[in-house]
Amino acid sequence: LMDLEEAVPLDCCRLVKYDEFHDYLERSYEGEEDTPMGLLLGGVKSTYMFDLLLETRRPDQIFQCYKPGEVMVKVHVVDLKTESVAPPISIRAYLNQTVSEFKQLISKATHLPAETMRVVLERCYNDLRLLNVSSKTLKAEGFFRSNKVFIESSESLDRHVAYTDSHLWKLLDRHANTIRLYVSLPEQSPGSQFRRAVYQKSSGDSGNLDEGCERVKGPVGNMKSVEAILEESTEKLKSLSLQQQQEGDNGDSSKSTEASDFENIESPLNEIDSSTSAENRELENQIQISDPENLQSEERSDSDVNNDRSTSSVDSDILSSSHSSDTLCNVDNAPLPLANGLDSHSITSSRRSKANQGKKETWDTAEEDSGTDSEYDESGKSRGEAQYMYFKSEPYAADEGSGEGQKWLMVHVDKRITLSAFKQHLEPFVGVPSSHFKVFRVYASNQEFESVRLNETLSSFSDDNKITIRLGRALKKGEYRVKVYQLLVNEPEPCKFLLDAVFAKGMTVRQSKEELLPQLREQCGLDLTIDRFRLRKKTWKNPGTVFLDYHIYEEDINISSNWEVFLEILDGVEKMKSMSQLAVLSRRWRPSEMKLDSFQEVVLESSSVEELKEKLSEISGIPLENIEFAKGRGTFPCDISILEIHQDLDWNPKVSTLNVWPLYICDDGAVIFYRDKTEELMELTDEQRNELMKKESSRLQKTGHRVTYSPRKEKALKIYLDGAPNKDLTQD
Repeated sequence: LMDLEEAVPLDCCRLVKYDEFHDYLERSYEGEEDTPMGLLLGGVKSTYMFDLLLETRRPDQIFQCYKPGEVMVKVHVVDLKTESVAPPISIRAYLNQTVSEFKQLISKATHLPAETMRVVLERCYNDLRLLNVSSKTLKAEGFFRSNKVFIESSESLDRHVAYTDSHLWKLLDRHANTIRLYVSLPEQSPGSQFRRAVYQKSSGDSGNLDEGCERVKGPVGNMKSVEAILEESTEKLKSLSLQQQQEGDNGDSSKSTEASDFENIESPLNEIDSSTSAENRELENQIQISDPENLQSEERSDSDVNNDRSTSSVDSDILSSSHSSDTLCNVDNAPLPLANGLDSHSITSSRRSKANQGKKETWDTAEEDSGTDSEYDESGKSRGEAQYMYFKSEPYAADEGSGEGQKWLMVHVDKRITLSAFKQHLEPFVGVPSSHFKVFRVYASNQEFESVRLNETLSSFSDDNKITIRLGRALKKGEYRVKVYQLLVNEPEPCKFLLDAVFAKGMTVRQSKEELLPQLREQCGLDLTIDRFRLRKKTWKNPGTVFLDYHIYEEDINISSNWEVFLEILDGVEKMKSMSQLAVLSRRWRPSEMKLDSFQEVVLESSSVEELKEKLSEISGIPLENIEFAKGRGTFPCDISILEIHQDLDWNPKVSTLNVWPLYICDDGAVIFYRDKTEELMELTDEQRNELMKKESSRLQKTGHRVTYSPRKEKALKIYLDGAPNKDLTQD
């Protein structure tokens, strides 16, 4: 029925009974070729508790017979020397087999000796059980329909070590916690630029790229150790920004780009350094440090690095490098075999994690997080250095449309690593210190959220998640990234994004305004003075509390991660001087003209309705006794059709203060409509009404508001449930 003749001969394919949920081949149907499908499937049913799998073979292969009662086992062979876990091979066993018989079965399939074989069953996540009782049955050990085991058969001394202290256990524990992430590097990443420039020069064109890589290898015997080269090159790169800042302070900042920092690194690249000096100078020019005065305190000391290197465990100490040896070859090419037989993209860390015990299992930003953790503790030592976790990277070809020059890495990483340590591993690829680039997690909707909690882990991530790296100073302890929007109350789109800023705990509002002034001038073309604009709370699109100059962040004003504020340009002197005042936005409705005036701010000294009417009378000229007002509905600017406003709003509520029902005006930014009660509503012809309705419909659709105009006053519809408990039928 599937028309497979052109793809595979009919005698080379068969149907087998399959459990998709457990990925379990239940049985095959030998000798049942002429049996009606209705009998095999147990009759015609709307749904079945199993599936059928179409299995194919090559002409030289023989189909294996699958019998009911067998269990399926995926066997992964572990190589301790290379620290690798091979893809699975599938074998079938019986639950009444002993562990000893099971080892013999595996030995036949893998050609590995059963005598030295260690078998580890992964029953569920993080449950790795060594099968060391030969007489136990597979059923007693917890085997089910589909199982995963890891085997190791070397004659190393590791098999005599206690299981939980063995190299095998550490390797399997790491394997169980390793996830694959796709990391998008900045388009103008200095690290990528350097590697690309070196190999374009060495090979002349892409066709000779392999030759260029061979030249890089050079005489292996004369090489410094890979770890020393990488450590030295990265430390020099990190100190480059400090040198630029110091020379800039002496009035001669241009000197910092006169010589390449990479030219002095003793490495296999020395052969081609003379041809790459121009590219290296271009690399240095691209490294922009947004906050150089804080860099010195973040430098890692040599003694700290040496102390970290002295830490060891059974996990592959020869790979203990916090930086990628990918520096040795173009990221677009295959990994280079190094002197120790390892590929050039492999980074394995062997320091044990102590700091992440008992911490939260996520490193996304969260609203309850009132700040960010410092990447560096008080002694200046990087916290990430205390945690050695597995990290391995390789270049990845992204889908088309990802952007010209966009570089991607496919990273295999232990998800128990902290964000701080993860960023340090990415330093060689980004080309700047970890404190000068930001990490954004990309969600399914392509929304990006910055991750800032450096002491938390990647445990909330799963395979194939995406991460975007952007250049820019990362946050320090007590700092917050703030999105600043301009509030334009009388514009069709009242909310306009301006820039990202950094506010710090303990900073006053006036200090933050002072820091914003040059950014507003350079990035937005707004030449303002500090007394001609204010900052205020932003809740979705609604303007809220006006922040006074003497307010202190985190004392008077609570800040959360990815916070947003409004910047409002003032027409005159700031009238808000005290928290006891209340600022509302008023708008006059003129029924005789069927139009709304522009917004005007009214600053009240109290929540008195009488005071509000007095202020409205002052700005409008309407006699006090004729003022009627109503609170706007919905989100700012509380748009409403002019065909509905006169009768649909709750005009002139019977209250004496604004902070009670039905108004509940307790914060700045509320919208108040007002009118002259003696002003008559314009009489409209049907033609005028239809024309006006079309205009209002078009206007409100652009702002996302629905038009619900009806010429008749609507009444509430009461719905009663049949059989519900008896209630007073007069109650709404």
